[in-house]
Amino acid sequence: MRKVSRVVVEGLFGYARHEVTFRKSEPTIILAPNGAGKTHILRLTAAALSMDGQSLLETVYSDVTLDFTDGMLLRIVRSADGDEPRVDVSAARGEVQLGATLSFGLGEIESTTSLPSGIVKIGAGRWMNERTRTFFGASELRRRYGFEADVLAKRLKDFPEIAELCGDPRPIFIDTWRLDSRAADSRMLGDWGGASGRAGSEVASRIRGYTEKLSDEITEARRKSIQVSQSADLRFAERALEAATLSIKESTLHERYDETFQRYEALARNGLAVGEAPIPFPEKTTPTVRRILSVFLDDWDRRLDPLVPVNEKLQTLRDILDSKLAPSGKQTSISRRGGLEFHNLAGQRLPVSRLSSGEQHLVALFTLLLFAARPGSLVLIDEPEISLHAAWKHAFLADITRVAAVSDLQIVLATHSAGIVNGRWDLTEELELNTQVLPVTEDDLDVLNDDDFDE
Repeated sequence: MRKVSRVVVEGLFGYARHEVTFRKSEPTIILAPNGAGKTHILRLTAAALSMDGQSLLETVYSDVTLDFTDGMLLRIVRSADGDEPRVDVSAARGEVQLGATLSFGLGEIESTTSLPSGIVKIGAGRWMNERTRTFFGASELRRRYGFEADVLAKRLKDFPEIAELCGDPRPIFIDTWRLDSRAADSRMLGDWGGASGRAGSEVASRIRGYTEKLSDEITEARRKSIQVSQSADLRFAERALEAATLSIKESTLHERYDETFQRYEALARNGLAVGEAPIPFPEKTTPTVRRILSVFLDDWDRRLDPLVPVNEKLQTLRDILDSKLAPSGKQTSISRRGGLEFHNLAGQRLPVSRLSSGEQHLVALFTLLLFAARPGSLVLIDEPEISLHAAWKHAFLADITRVAAVSDLQIVLATHSAGIVNGRWDLTEELELNTQVLPVTEDDLDVLNDDDFDE
């Protein structure tokens, strides 16, 4: 599976050059002083992979190059010599360019069709219904109103070499300050960037969107398990007769039984068990009993198989969350319908809005990565230490590494916090402020925002 191996940014803010190597399996931690531009490296990487034309045009830089593990290369060159900035995008293998160059300016990526009445644009890839105060992304805008906002996506069809690299790997950019804010760019939040919410409750709304995905995955796994069960029941007599001549040792069979029972109990703890528990292992067996029991265990293992992958993700999520919630007397559970729930010490159910901001942050982050992110996605997290208790910061790297292994994710973190690093300095990439002063035009100064000047 293709992954990003290196990112080089030239002329960031008009003067800075950075080169960062991305690790394939373990997380990459970017360390940098304030002003070095680590946030912009993450944002430009996500913008390049999602072909977010507006971000590529409005950020001040001269050149961004992404190297991939399969030898492919994506290059974005920005110029601001004319009335407005322009971007040229090309794909290459080594030094050889593949296909034509995609060139565009701001006027070429915005739809010429008027927005539906009452709908206003509030940021890159985000819109709001002024009447209902509902926020949504480009895909939701297309679904609800038939409005095509992403003109650049249509143009990409004529540049297959570039299109092959965009979204592979899928980028998920998580700006911790704005993890659940209305300004989040839907193209950079994987499959769930378009989750909608209302003013004043958007954090809880987005978390509900992630947990609905969790519930859907549980429902689908249960459905597959039931299908396997029904198919096995229809052929049980036939397979029992086929096993009539087998010679089966009681010790081997008992060992199999114990393994299956342990799998069943692990699934039951997360509300995933389908059907009754296996019958107790007989105190004494005969050859006939062992043959029938062997067929029964074959069936039971097949019934459990569809539930195991989702259970691994569920257990990972609950282990992480419960360890953080326990000091405040809270814990998680899984409802009969497959929903993630929270309870206090008295067993009373708590709505998401009753969790602290730090607890909500963890729920949103890890549920997103475990149940909404596509396998193979590149996850770029800016300043994960925000809203985290000191002990949570020390556990974060181990937690995110476990999540990455379960969901097959490539992780890149940008941080100031030694607590996040937690002694793993071997995973760090420290940015040096290599400068090469480039001209900054008045147009560039116009698009520099408050965040840029903070950097």
